[in-house]
Amino acid sequence: MSATDVSAPQSVPVARPSPGGRFGAAGWFRVGLACAILLGSAGVRAWQVRRIEGELAAGRNRPRFDLDLVPMNLGRWKGGPTELDEQIARYTGADQIITRRYVDQDTGAAVDMILLYGPAADVYLHSPEVCYPSAGFTLEAGPDDRVVDAPPYKAPFRSLVYAKGEGAHSDRQEVYFTWWYDGHWTPQVGKQKHFERIPGMYKIHLARRVVAAEKRDVGNPCEALLKVLLPEVERRMAAARSTAP
Repeated sequence: MSATDVSAPQSVPVARPSPGGRFGAAGWFRVGLACAILLGSAGVRAWQVRRIEGELAAGRNRPRFDLDLVPMNLGRWKGGPTELDEQIARYTGADQIITRRYVDQDTGAAVDMILLYGPAADVYLHSPEVCYPSAGFTLEAGPDDRVVDAPPYKAPFRSLVYAKGEGAHSDRQEVYFTWWYDGHWTPQVGKQKHFERIPGMYKIHLARRVVAAEKRDVGNPCEALLKVLLPEVERRMAAARSTAP
């Protein structure tokens, strides 16, 4: 047997990372940087949410005209109030809504009008292209985008015809509508995320009974009414904007 006993286990020193080693300096720096970025992102997001909510709240309080100020009589059109089911009115999400029937004193044509204002994120959902099919109507004509010229104003409207029922008892409705938001009239609506940033919007909606063979592109009563209605709405919107702080 040799003088050195190689059968006995030898202790081998194990290297341990020191607190001041590479991980302690660079590793913890990266962890801290990542946490700072996450916290910063959360802070920016919270600030954006508060800013958007503040803008929406300010927009809801922004001066807008009282819809009842639109005249009941417009030239040869004589108007009268109509009743809208309270539940339906509530579903529109509107802050104010008026419903009237205007009758042309020369021709006897009758047109129903809905004029409303409310928070864009709620109001935009109630497009005729959604509501009429949901009520059992089918699209018979359109959509056709038409520009109504009511000097000194012009506005695009969408025209459609919906029908429900068969034969002589069918209910055919011609619809004209447009929205006011982002400083202009348009029958187009975007995605909900877009409207979450818009405080409020107006909507003009006209509807009238039509017969199957009626020609709608000449002497249309909806367009005739809009020629006198649109300037009244425009003037009152402008007056409300001029009083804004």
